[in-house]
Amino acid sequence: MDRPNIVWFLVEDLSPHYLSLYNEGKGADTPNVRWLAQNGIIYTNAYSNAPVSSAARTTLITGCYAPRFAGSFHRKLESVPLPDGLRMFPSYLRDKGYYTCNASKTDYNVKLDETAWNEIKGPMDLWRNRPNKDQPFFFQRNNGDTHESCLQFNKETYRTVTPRHSTDSVFLHPTLPDTDLMRYTYATFYDRIEDADKELGSLIDMLRADDVLDNTIIFWFGDNGGSLPGTKGYTDDIGIHVPLVVYVPERWREKLNVKAGSIVKDIVSFMDFGPTVLNLAGVEIPKQMDGKPFLGKSRIEKEDFTVGYGDRFDELYAFNRVLRKGKFRYARNFQPYHSQSLFAFYRYKQLAFREWKDLYRENGLNEIQQSFFKPFEVEELYDLEQDPFEKNNLANNPQYKKILESLRRQLCKYLVEKNDLGFFPETVILEEAMDNPAGWGRENKKRIGRFIDLAQMQIAVSSEDVQDELLSGLRSEDPVERWWALTTCSYWGQRAINLKPEILPLLDDERSFVRSRALVFLSLTGERFSKSDVMAILDNVRTGSETLLILNDLTYLYESGLIEPFELSGEELKMKCSGVAWRLQYLNSYVRAVDWNDRWEVIYKKKVICI
Repeated sequence: MDRPNIVWFLVEDLSPHYLSLYNEGKGADTPNVRWLAQNGIIYTNAYSNAPVSSAARTTLITGCYAPRFAGSFHRKLESVPLPDGLRMFPSYLRDKGYYTCNASKTDYNVKLDETAWNEIKGPMDLWRNRPNKDQPFFFQRNNGDTHESCLQFNKETYRTVTPRHSTDSVFLHPTLPDTDLMRYTYATFYDRIEDADKELGSLIDMLRADDVLDNTIIFWFGDNGGSLPGTKGYTDDIGIHVPLVVYVPERWREKLNVKAGSIVKDIVSFMDFGPTVLNLAGVEIPKQMDGKPFLGKSRIEKEDFTVGYGDRFDELYAFNRVLRKGKFRYARNFQPYHSQSLFAFYRYKQLAFREWKDLYRENGLNEIQQSFFKPFEVEELYDLEQDPFEKNNLANNPQYKKILESLRRQLCKYLVEKNDLGFFPETVILEEAMDNPAGWGRENKKRIGRFIDLAQMQIAVSSEDVQDELLSGLRSEDPVERWWALTTCSYWGQRAINLKPEILPLLDDERSFVRSRALVFLSLTGERFSKSDVMAILDNVRTGSETLLILNDLTYLYESGLIEPFELSGEELKMKCSGVAWRLQYLNSYVRAVDWNDRWEVIYKKKVICI
């Protein structure tokens, strides 16, 4: 049987917005990727679903909508089980005789399937280890040259190291300020993209030298969007839109109905990549997978949309869902009183990111550049063909009302159908669902529907009927329902002031995540609290995740000036987890630093204050 070899070459933290191949010559040049495209297909609407590595890779390796089994929290606090009866997709390739190997990186939020790989984390020519040189192989290479960390250079590097690319030549995006530092950051990123392309060229040469290139299909793509400020880690289009080029050797083009140099505008996503590889290899696609193949002999009709998701990114809890359909991107921000810019330690390690925030504080940005630091819109709608950088939110434009309502319904229906576990605080999942998250989600479908109903009241115009529904939520026996009612009340702020008598007792709720969200609402409506009030909440937590969620609320209160900052040490916390130290480092900077210049030093450099 004639079967192709299949190679995945992943480039970290890269969206098509930085590539000349996708922007009429504006951006970094990638001659080896261009060669792949000339001999294959450019996909213009490929999506990673999640804007950060572990969640996106979990989607890739499972072919599934990761929030339905709690695989979308980055970084994992515990590895979650795979959905019932499902294996990682390379395992099915091995069943059919493929040699599967992964050079350098796994990074999944699910427990590793030991049957998936013959070899993992080896050199770039790992496929050469197969015992039979006639054996087909699936090889994955992860290139880290473009990883976000490459832009976390220090002031000395900025002062003394000159990028190969000219700072005058970069394609500066309108969402970011035009400064010397920002241009330097762009030019540095272009250099790293060029380095990654050179490694791709080396891989192509190896395949050619082994006389297997003419039987190897190569997927080249970004592992998520990024990597300039406001991209990776955020569900804007630039955070989840990835470049995808598929090289198809001549002997396979007629079989796959592929014309060299073609451009495909169909929407594809990481949920579809695994099923597509299985389809190319002639392997049956498991029913448990959510994705559909977009290339191969047995293409299955797939949805004309995809859904993106953001839950937790390191210590930052955000809850966003987006739907891309046709030329439109619809976004739903479920904690819309937050700003998108709520502090995240790893993101702000970039000097350019800090400069962006400093310029906002100094009123040095235009309206578009400021939007990242303002509270979310509860809904967003963009025409990406006309507005690729999402400058003009159409959600409140009457001309687009029908489109908005249609996409809203479609997204909500999808979230219920998939039993989206993002509607639960992570602590609840860790406490109750870890034996079988996907099965637990199915058992709690009705609850998820109810939480969505409460969240959708953020969109409604305040009325007695809506307040009655929120009142019912506040009085519910389900703590997560109470939490969602409080989240919506927090968005309403003073518009929900009539519910204040019902909310005050929730400061003594049995669950700390409910108490914390009650404290947010009450702070927004004029009450003032102190460290002792916060400690009463933190002393009642059940997991480190619950501590982290409360510190997230506290970060919002600090940044909004709604509570007087206080010192908080790790020793004072009942339970901790990964990310807590970063949160404390930031929160304590409000006490230890005299101004923002000093604060950056406290957070990142010499003044370690809270381990």
